[in-house]
Amino acid sequence: MSKTGAKFLLTAVFIARGSSFLFSKSLMGSMPPMSILAVRFILAFLILALVFHKNLRNLDGATLRGGLILGLLYTICMIFEMYGLRLVDSGVSALIENMAILFVPLYVAAWTRTMPKRKTIFCAVVAIAGVGLLSLSQMSFDNGLLGIFLIICAALTYGFCIIATDKVSKEGEPVAIGIIQMGVMGFLSLIVALFTEGLALPSGQNQWIMLLFLVLICSCFGFTFQPMGQKYVSAEVAAVFTVINPLTASIMGVVIAHEGLTLAKGAGYVLILLALLIYNKNNHSA
Repeated sequence: MSKTGAKFLLTAVFIARGSSFLFSKSLMGSMPPMSILAVRFILAFLILALVFHKNLRNLDGATLRGGLILGLLYTICMIFEMYGLRLVDSGVSALIENMAILFVPLYVAAWTRTMPKRKTIFCAVVAIAGVGLLSLSQMSFDNGLLGIFLIICAALTYGFCIIATDKVSKEGEPVAIGIIQMGVMGFLSLIVALFTEGLALPSGQNQWIMLLFLVLICSCFGFTFQPMGQKYVSAEVAAVFTVINPLTASIMGVVIAHEGLTLAKGAGYVLILLALLIYNKNNHSA
């Protein structure tokens, strides 16, 4: 694959992931959040296990442990995301959650007791200012500030997921780890659903189409083809493409879901996207 082809592939991957916020929010009009997660990740696990069954043979301890750890962390992250997403706009949710890329170097700096780079601090301050403006734009919603808080919790957890993924993928077989991770996410979401809201399935054709889009495009497609795309471009280039994720969610939220675009909201969008772009520019490691 050429570098140009890899860039187009990564663009498609992150557009697909960005669209998941809008589809998830739409589904919550007829399905409880945990039921969406349970059905989505159980189906994704079954499909990937069938396609990549050879990778699940002879699992070693590191691979199994890595899948279990990531499954638990991502389940926590997705619970925060889903319950926050139903209280605020999808574009706002995507932007705030993708601030996780700024939290990673701050976590590392705190762990190693070193000062983060000045560019990291600057970008974090700019992004936090953007979150403040987005919070103002959501205050007219019932429990809008609670939704912002939950999405911030999702972003903080997502930062730990990124660090954990980097560690466990080097110790085990990455494809098998990803498949096990999705199985764990589906199982844990199912348990939570059964003990809280009860398991519910899509009630009509449109709901099934949206759910299958989440399964096939956002989960299976993104899981399978992002590593392939990153194989042919540098980490710096791949990092810049991650901004497509929240940008897609923001555009889809305004254009398709008719989420209002106020001055405060637009300014918040610009500040967070600017922070992510500045941080990612020529920045392989924090």
